[in-house]
Amino acid sequence: MSKAGRGSTTKNNIWVLSITSAIGGAYWGMIQVIWQPFTLSLGVSMVLLGFLEGLGGRDGLIAGFIQLFSGRLSDRIGRKLFIVLGRILTLTTLAFYALAGYTSDWRFLVPATLILGLTALGTPASSALTAESVEVGKRGIAYSVTIFSFMLPSVLTRAVGGWIADLFGYEILFLASLVLEGLGLSLSAFFLRETLHRRNEKKRARRTSLKTTFIPPSELRGFYISMAADAFSWGLGAAILFGLLRRTYNFSNFQLGILSSVTSLMWVASQLPIGKLIEKYGCKKWLMISEIIGIVTMACWLTFTSFEAFAVAAILYGLVASTWVPASSTLLSNSVGKEERAEAIGKLSAFRSMIGFPAPLIGGLLFEATGFKTPILAGAIGVTITLTLIGLFVREPE
Repeated sequence: MSKAGRGSTTKNNIWVLSITSAIGGAYWGMIQVIWQPFTLSLGVSMVLLGFLEGLGGRDGLIAGFIQLFSGRLSDRIGRKLFIVLGRILTLTTLAFYALAGYTSDWRFLVPATLILGLTALGTPASSALTAESVEVGKRGIAYSVTIFSFMLPSVLTRAVGGWIADLFGYEILFLASLVLEGLGLSLSAFFLRETLHRRNEKKRARRTSLKTTFIPPSELRGFYISMAADAFSWGLGAAILFGLLRRTYNFSNFQLGILSSVTSLMWVASQLPIGKLIEKYGCKKWLMISEIIGIVTMACWLTFTSFEAFAVAAILYGLVASTWVPASSTLLSNSVGKEERAEAIGKLSAFRSMIGFPAPLIGGLLFEATGFKTPILAGAIGVTITLTLIGLFVREPE
């Protein structure tokens, strides 16, 4: 296939990724709202919930380490295989969630959590495939389009999912998610096109070793350290926020769904404009803006007690995500070559998860010992430190 023909074909990947992202957003929006209340309903403590989040959540320890190795392999043998495998594992996770609900046995959450971590093996490949399906100057908007597609359906489904859980229980949501993920798997398997057309086994074998696997590249060391500090800081309170709100203020699933929908709506509304601003003004400024908004958001969480007030804070929380995600993804993709892009993404995920892993557990312990405000305050202090690290040590790619 000619270079021009191949470029035309791979541009369709953005459409496929956008559609499958929309499908994933439709059901993950519901799952993200109800997972912590569902887990608590099975008799799990906040400490154990924090441990499960840190170990096997989508940003947990297992997710980070599997991306480290799947990213390297994706740079050798291609992107599509790992994206499809990740979706197969997601189906398995949802099946275990359904079993836990129907049996009221929290022990099914253990394999579900472990496998959920493994589903992240497709994340570096998906991120690399997104970058490689468009021209360099359009990567910021490409990431924003796929994120927008994920978030848009979840604006509705998050609140609806909470409402359904309150009325009919959690199990029906897991079954609906299984059907939707099956559709996403089919679309990925049949319509995604590979972007890595030359395999790199020998080249990569010479350049990587186990010793260097966990060491950030020198030119990105400040960026990696800042990302890890961010993961730990937000893990202390934000990672278990819905569990904290359920235990502290007894918010219903529907109320938690509304909070999540407000966050998603702001994320969606601001994502595409911010993607264009990132391309115009660079990534570092927007990483710093994101952390400043995050500090204000956590200050609101510390001050507010009513549902209505938390709904206002949810608007700010959406801006934190819409500024952070495309800025960090674009900065990393523009800092490395195509032949090592997925490995760099995986290495960053592993570094973040290795540092951030204990944070939700620590947050749960702080809550059990002193209440709601302590893990949130600790997180705010951490975000302030991260803001300083970004200002001092993160550099824009040349």
